[in-house]
Amino acid sequence: MPSDSMYKELPGANDTLVIMRTGATEMQDKLPIHLTTTLLRYPDSLIFSDYEEEIDSHHIIDALESVSPHLQETSPDFEHWRRLKGNGREVLKTDELSGKTVYLDGGTGKAKNPGWKLDKFKFLPMVNRTLYEYPDKKWYVFVETDTFIFWQTLLVYLSHLDWTKPYYLGGQINIGDVEFGQGGNGYVVSRPALEKVVSHYQAHQKEYEDFTEGHWAGDCVLGKALKDSGISLTRAWPIFQGDPVGNMNYRPGAQWCQPTVSYHHVSPSVIQDLYDFEKSWLAGAGNNVTSFLRHRDVYRLYALPRMATPRNDWDNHSNDDKGIAKSLESCRVICEADGNCVQYALNAESRCLTTSRPNVGRPAISMTSGWITERVQKFYDQAGECNDVE
Repeated sequence: MPSDSMYKELPGANDTLVIMRTGATEMQDKLPIHLTTTLLRYPDSLIFSDYEEEIDSHHIIDALESVSPHLQETSPDFEHWRRLKGNGREVLKTDELSGKTVYLDGGTGKAKNPGWKLDKFKFLPMVNRTLYEYPDKKWYVFVETDTFIFWQTLLVYLSHLDWTKPYYLGGQINIGDVEFGQGGNGYVVSRPALEKVVSHYQAHQKEYEDFTEGHWAGDCVLGKALKDSGISLTRAWPIFQGDPVGNMNYRPGAQWCQPTVSYHHVSPSVIQDLYDFEKSWLAGAGNNVTSFLRHRDVYRLYALPRMATPRNDWDNHSNDDKGIAKSLESCRVICEADGNCVQYALNAESRCLTTSRPNVGRPAISMTSGWITERVQKFYDQAGECNDVE
């Protein structure tokens, strides 16, 4: 099996910096898995939060230290930061460590969580500090703690691009007239682009702080700053994904043969799973440094083996309600009667749910899921081979 040190020696690895954004309210739940998996693979990385501290020999940078003193001292959004600054993470209350997800204009977020409200202010100071710490990298890869990236595939993908051009790459999303790379998908900025946006931000810091106060999405704020500095987003979906690996809309015509670099909303257990999967895949590829994973490969090598037998306490994202069923087997019969159905689930109310969209799913209490194995295999067989990919 490839060692983590081997990943650090892959072509392009030393030219690439990974920057992870997190916060004190989620640190203990989401960061530890990266300390024992993904962060071991990167030659260089930075971790930004809303509170400076040391965790397992990693220095966590306060992304907000360079925000204007007036904002730090007076903004209601910075009350959380002021508490942390004064007394450390011990001031955090249990109900502050999570928040109910609510729907907002253009996306979802935890608007009641004090750390989430503060998060939008991190993006521009974060790129500013990143360039100061590592001014000579070719590529800067920004991720969140619920992002997973296939490191090998990312490096192969970037090797086909000219880093001397001002690239801003990511999974595209819009809020109003601002198009930007969604933060959880991961986004990549080349050195010339980073230099431009940092210079622009330093010259207009107060304007962007005022804009951020009236906004809710920091990745949109960064996208606006990049655009204002003359750099448009290079749309990189479906290479960068906004969905977790267990809930993909596999469409052979749209993404099947494209490389897959990242997934979002990934739980710590799945990060471990994908970390182990990538290591096994690269060993199976003979440690070929030019190999990369396509969505098709992930479906065959990762998804199909996990759809072989029914799973208890599991939701495979079957959403078509077919009514009451006495058992999972009865639900399977309902699915089999529909030629388009490939999987099924029985929820806590004994309702049979089916779908024609194959997926692995995720843990869920009081649900049981199953797949019609020959049909999820047929989905793969009929999708066809992949030849050259642009």
